[in-house]
Amino acid sequence: MQVFILRHGEAQLFADSDPERALTSIGYQQTVNILTAAKDELSQVTRIIASPYVRAQQTATLASDLLSLPVTTSDLLVPEGNLSKVTELLDSLSDEVPLLVSHQPLVGTCVNWLCGLKPGQHFMGTSALASVKTDVMAASCGELIWLKQPGVPTP
Repeated sequence: MQVFILRHGEAQLFADSDPERALTSIGYQQTVNILTAAKDELSQVTRIIASPYVRAQQTATLASDLLSLPVTTSDLLVPEGNLSKVTELLDSLSDEVPLLVSHQPLVGTCVNWLCGLKPGQHFMGTSALASVKTDVMAASCGELIWLKQPGVPTP
């Protein structure tokens, strides 16, 4: 199974509540740049699933525009989301290629857990996009194919 995991773009520091924080102009542009750089790989995506938070919805909409796919919203993808529930969600999508749009710490935890990496080994900054391949949705069974981040060259 191929899974793409995208952290939302840079967001405003303040809003009436954390879920209401919107993308900044930098967050918008960095996300467009990352998505455009990965357009060929992302052409495999069959479903976009995003956190209900405004910044994640805005980020997912940018992916939706690029890939011509609708966005599904899931409360499982909030910042403190439950990894086992996200794993169950991914397991239910075994015939698809999902793009998850979420937040730290969930995105970093998910990538590290799937790929058997020590916590914090790869920092998922804003607009970071990871490609993970796994045959089984379980700890240490995946392989981090690549991680693209704004301002960081991809090896």
